[in-house]
Amino acid sequence: MTVAPKFFRLNNFENVEKKGEIYSKTKISVASNLFQYNRKVPYITALIKTSDKLVFGLVDGEIEIGDKVKTRVGKIGISKLGLHFYGAVWEPEKEFSKPTMQESKIKRKLPKEKVGIMGYGVYVPGYRLDLATLNKVWGKEVKGTKSFPGNFDDQASYACNSGLSALKYAEVKGEEIKIIEVGSESKVYAVKPTASIVAGLLKTEDCFAADLEFACKAGTQAIVNTFNFVKTNGGYGLGIGADSAQGAPGDELELTAGDGGGAFVIGDKNPIAVIEGFSSYTTDTIDFWRNDGEKFPKHAGRFSGDPAFYKHTINAAKSLMEKLNLKPKDFDYVIFHQPNGKFPRVVGKKLGFTPEQVEPGIVFDWIGNTYSANSLLGLAKVLDIASPYQRILIVSYGSGSGSDAISLITTPEIEEKRKKIERSVKSWIGEEDKDNLIFGDYGLYLKNKGII
Repeated sequence: MTVAPKFFRLNNFENVEKKGEIYSKTKISVASNLFQYNRKVPYITALIKTSDKLVFGLVDGEIEIGDKVKTRVGKIGISKLGLHFYGAVWEPEKEFSKPTMQESKIKRKLPKEKVGIMGYGVYVPGYRLDLATLNKVWGKEVKGTKSFPGNFDDQASYACNSGLSALKYAEVKGEEIKIIEVGSESKVYAVKPTASIVAGLLKTEDCFAADLEFACKAGTQAIVNTFNFVKTNGGYGLGIGADSAQGAPGDELELTAGDGGGAFVIGDKNPIAVIEGFSSYTTDTIDFWRNDGEKFPKHAGRFSGDPAFYKHTINAAKSLMEKLNLKPKDFDYVIFHQPNGKFPRVVGKKLGFTPEQVEPGIVFDWIGNTYSANSLLGLAKVLDIASPYQRILIVSYGSGSGSDAISLITTPEIEEKRKKIERSVKSWIGEEDKDNLIFGDYGLYLKNKGII
């Protein structure tokens, strides 16, 4: 049985009840290749009882009759022409860990211009690959886990879901967004922006929209561009980093490439964190690249560390600290891009930051390197616990090569708004709520990543 995607287009998403109860279900084990449903088996279709009607939908996850479910944006299918269809997918409704603020007595002065983050949202698929699996396949002695897509996940759905969560947190309506920028190096179309897909979901047509590509730093570039737009024009904007990172089977990148998205609403009304300054450092350093038409990137091995990652992150961070007349001790938290577990910790030490400043922003250990979303997820994780008037430094890195450094100071608004967050970043990445994760084997990983 195949669900016609016209019932699940994004422009109908808001018309679907967002919570319900499973009334009946069917597990599909054989499906046609229409919209590539044969690649999703086994999957579940169900009748869902909402407050006033029965609706027919796709379900992601194991469910039973009577279970409570809710909707999210999912990739429904791909046509023979290569068009991607997105819409409402149902998933089990669960209880998750919520953010817990860490108390601080520090009270820093806020900048006069209060343009900054009004809200943020993240999305990380619940599927995980135990890297010990690769020991058996490729003989690589590694440990840890990384995220990968479920049946209804891809880069665009990460952007949409994290964007919706950010708007809910910020208490901003979709049609109020006047600029959308999406950073990614794995966008679903070579020519057609993910930003327009997000705009269609938000029903905002009077807006600027564009995709950005600068390897793993495109997410912070989206925030900087959105900040500059809002500072000049006022109103609200949405900066997103979302990636389904690529790594060829057997390559070193396969050990780290993960999936996820992070979104930030930037505005000039009651922000939770004011952006006080930013800086960037860029050179033509070739450490990672992908030629036109190639599926997987290439890399320069050990040169990705020095002179690539370390040189750029150190210079961007130093440039910003000199610009703002700050030292490492003036920051409560620092988030670096995390291509692996070693680099952010080493560069933090090189710059004079302590483990207490670096560790709260680490996300790699649970989901791998989510490319453009990586440092943004680290920032969201820190904002989950930050107290008012704390200073945060985020330093991204993108191969090719460049780094953005952004300094923020949290405001008292963060305390009240944090109460509305339904799920902590620690829960999303699997540092908490581990029972909610779905561990798949290497075959499922290769299928869901579109490698086989």
